[in-house]
Amino acid sequence: MNKPRNFYKDTFHHIYNRGANKEKIFFDKNDYIYFLKKLREYKQELRINILCYCLMPNHFHIFAEQTSDQFPLSGFISSLTNSYTKSINKKYKRSGVLFEGRTKSKYCEDESYFKWIFKYILSNHVKDGLVEHVTDWDFSNARDLFGLRDDDLCENHKVFEYFDSKKQFIEFIEDDKYKLTYDVW
Repeated sequence: MNKPRNFYKDTFHHIYNRGANKEKIFFDKNDYIYFLKKLREYKQELRINILCYCLMPNHFHIFAEQTSDQFPLSGFISSLTNSYTKSINKKYKRSGVLFEGRTKSKYCEDESYFKWIFKYILSNHVKDGLVEHVTDWDFSNARDLFGLRDDDLCENHKVFEYFDSKKQFIEFIEDDKYKLTYDVW
């Protein structure tokens, strides 16, 4: 039985899923770009705030805020994953499931823990050995948060609200002395 989800106005959720059998969900650069296009589309249509994200070869992470009761996050998740799966199945002449079951979401009530979620998501590709620095990966919003790219997909100003300054945010994300204590799998 599925646990009830707390999708209400002004709630925050860490959303994630991976490929069935831990297989790839992104096969080339255009797949990542298409997913981000759909992310932007459904974010705007369903009035969801995205604070941070990271797309990995076989999974994704999104930290999002539901901004109204009229457009629950469940519709956002469903629209995003269903449209992406249909596109991938058509493009690669495949059928069936792409993702490992229902997309997971952790309801995040304790705002003091948000900074750890940011660190977890934005450091995921470094932890997995894909790149050396968080800003080296094209498919997260780390570059935007570090001021190296200007994309309006995410609500970067909301991320900085949980730190004394942008400098403190960057130090927190980069510095290994701040050990991650957050686990999703």
